Amino acid sequence: MDFKEEVSSTFYKLLSAFANTAGGTAVLGVRDRDHAVTGIDLRNNAQKKLADSITSRLGLHPVIETHEIDGKNILIVTVEQSRTLVAYEGRYYTRVGDTTREMLPDELRGYFQESIEWESVTGTFDPDEIDAASVRRFLALARKAGRLTAIDPDEPVEAVLRRLGLIRDGRITNGAVVLFGTDPQRHFPNTILRIGRFRRADIIIGDHEIRGNLFAQFEEAERTIKNYIGVRYDISGEAMQESFQRKEVWDYPLPAIREALLNALIHRDYFNNTVQTQVRIFDDHIRFHNPGRLPEGVTIEMILREHYSYLRNPRIADVFYRAGLVERYGSGIERILRALKEENLPAPEIVSTPLGFTLTMRMSSFTDEYLQEIGLNERQIAAVSYLKEHGTITNGQYQELNAVGASTALRDLHDMVAKHVLERRGESRRDMHYVLFRETRGSP
Repeated sequence: MDFKEEVSSTFYKLLSAFANTAGGTAVLGVRDRDHAVTGIDLRNNAQKKLADSITSRLGLHPVIETHEIDGKNILIVTVEQSRTLVAYEGRYYTRVGDTTREMLPDELRGYFQESIEWESVTGTFDPDEIDAASVRRFLALARKAGRLTAIDPDEPVEAVLRRLGLIRDGRITNGAVVLFGTDPQRHFPNTILRIGRFRRADIIIGDHEIRGNLFAQFEEAERTIKNYIGVRYDISGEAMQESFQRKEVWDYPLPAIREALLNALIHRDYFNNTVQTQVRIFDDHIRFHNPGRLPEGVTIEMILREHYSYLRNPRIADVFYRAGLVERYGSGIERILRALKEENLPAPEIVSTPLGFTLTMRMSSFTDEYLQEIGLNERQIAAVSYLKEHGTITNGQYQELNAVGASTALRDLHDMVAKHVLERRGESRRDMHYVLFRETRGSP
């Protein structure tokens, strides 16, 4: 039993906690600290409105009794222990002694570990919360990919969700809401995607909070990332002969960006309400992080060498597969590795800790530490930094950058070519310039 003076968010959290433990009774209109009766206003059919509110917010059907004490009305609200976990605004609560607290991710997994994933949990969602336009766009993608040809494009949204396994026992699942909801953050506040542009770890120059369903997040996140990474155009060789078509060369191959982004959205641990999915973009690397560490017994080596497939959210993964955006059998990491290798970029750094899963791509393996290790001097390291920003450097630019003469510049540049840090380009002395040597060296 617990006491509340009025109906508020703490009242609904309390009922969620009671339903998730052994049931309980909330007394409305009584102050908790001294049990003084403050009373509840029952005019305008307030008792029925409260019952309807509890049912719509929590999916519970409480027993509500009215009592009068010293001329003041109080309500006795009793809920039984629920057979399934009950959430309030996307979070689950429990009772520990005489306190109410949010359930920890490991506790939630304990409840669902036998057969139910987060995405399969049902809630008191209104059918109108599903964005029909998002469902239609998905169907168009799935038909184009040839992975969902049996569904009539005009089939009702509810029927589509049933076919996809996103309705259970007549109720909409969490997975349906995050995939196709008009406003999933209304129920699951932490399902936003944060993209930040950093000059240094402590200097942020751009911050984006991306909301909406997973398809909307993926599309907006890809646009945002492309705005923050560099692109240059290759108009040489064959490109000049083919109607002046130009080839875009991004800092990181876009297929690798898409795979890493989809991995972060699909495989996050949605039971974890404390950590957001994040993309952090720095001058020379980009980091994707989601609260979805590898399960016990699965190692980084397994997913790199064996292409191990672990689907934390199989329904969500299946929908993205049918849309033609991902493949099955855990091949996403393999495609990232291949895309980076084709562009002669370092292999990604992958880390799994209790805080989640992090994948880092680097524009170059030429870190200051590595350059010092192979014996480059300060002038040469400064030139590498210049190249990372500008793409090329000439002997004259090297002289100006380091305030040295032509012979010193030439000696330094030849040394960097010999150490496979630079490549010399140009047929004549007039157009001679240097670019970074592109070699897959692995993550530093």
